[in-house]
Amino acid sequence: MKKVLLTTLLAAGAVSAFAQGKVTFNNITSTYVAAGAPGDRLVRYAPGAANNPYGTNNAPVVNFGTSSYRVQLYYGASTATEGQLIAVATAPAVFRASTTSIPGTWNPGDRTLVGFDTGATVNLQVRFWDNSLGTSFDDPAAAAGLLGKSPIFTYTVPTDPLASPGAFLMANFAGLTVASVPEPASFALLGLGAAGVLIFRRRK
Repeated sequence: MKKVLLTTLLAAGAVSAFAQGKVTFNNITSTYVAAGAPGDRLVRYAPGAANNPYGTNNAPVVNFGTSSYRVQLYYGASTATEGQLIAVATAPAVFRASTTSIPGTWNPGDRTLVGFDTGATVNLQVRFWDNSLGTSFDDPAAAAGLLGKSPIFTYTVPTDPLASPGAFLMANFAGLTVASVPEPASFALLGLGAAGVLIFRRRK
């Protein structure tokens, strides 16, 4: 009886592990085109962003010099807000060097969405930071460099766990831009400037 119970539990555990949701964490445009979902999903420098080696706006991001750019996938229920999303357990993905032929992309790989089985719809978000400054997007030290995050987007885990690789792509991911976060002093100056304009208009 104990053997039967143990076998049943092991089998159930194996099925549960196999049924965990999976998503391919990839933003290489050619991969999406091959899967029938074209579109630019690159990570780019925002207009005026610092540390842009290309010197032009909207250039795709690459690792260069001492930079160590990373992205992490965050996920949660289809009703989850941004603050409720959690990072996948897998280590963050690394951006390519400046010599790459596909700038703006990270090294891809599959990610497990713990607690979500096949057919489940989840909310996803991609978050970017410089790992040479902070160990994660949420690390306060990372705020000294470039930061960025995508809008929250939905993803439905294919019902067939053996579906073609293209079925697991983040089709609703639209790319993102990154920029330096203004220091508190800069925010204060902007506030004073706005207040001055308001006072000037009232006096007129």
